[in-house]
Amino acid sequence: MNHSPQHSEPARPAAGLARGTRPAAQRPLASLPALLLCAPLAACLGSSPAVVLHTLRPTASPAALTASPSPALEVMPVRVSELLQRPQLVFVQGPDRLSLSEAHHWAGALDKELQRVLVQDLAALLGDGVVPYPEGPQVSAQLRLEVSVQRLEGQLGGALTLEATWALLRGDEAAALTRKRTRLEEPVQGAEPDALVAAHSRAVAALAGEIAAAVRAVK
Repeated sequence: MNHSPQHSEPARPAAGLARGTRPAAQRPLASLPALLLCAPLAACLGSSPAVVLHTLRPTASPAALTASPSPALEVMPVRVSELLQRPQLVFVQGPDRLSLSEAHHWAGALDKELQRVLVQDLAALLGDGVVPYPEGPQVSAQLRLEVSVQRLEGQLGGALTLEATWALLRGDEAAALTRKRTRLEEPVQGAEPDALVAAHSRAVAALAGEIAAAVRAVK
């Protein structure tokens, strides 16, 4: 009697394991060093310092009321140089070097900040007839103020420089009644950005003082 040879079947992989996959206990821990390196890197990337936002504030002292009120004044949008039209505070680092602070920014666009605080300072000096563009018709504004700022930067613990040209115009007339160039310096009373921002506010108030004197002189 012939007996057919019996062939034994190859062992099957355990359930749940794909062919060629080793059990977890036998797998190498090659990825562990990479995980350990990534953890501190992720922590560093997520710990960037918060940005501090700054605003200008009006500092002009209210003037005493006079018998003859000042002409109503509309403050047009302030123009600033391209260098200044950016969110960061600008610091003087040397005679020919400026730097931008990535940790200290203006809360709003600098041109709008300047217009806002200039209106507030002038209103303190001249009365309620000072409004921002385009609100002139609401107070029947007789005069328009145009301001262009070329320089506005300072050194911590040093001084802040403001250079601006400005003009007073009557109604819709193109010819200026008064056109001046102003250069002001304000001490920065400290080595912190807050001191630099405070010097900005005082410089704008000083500019408002010059403009208010010219408005009062208009006949």
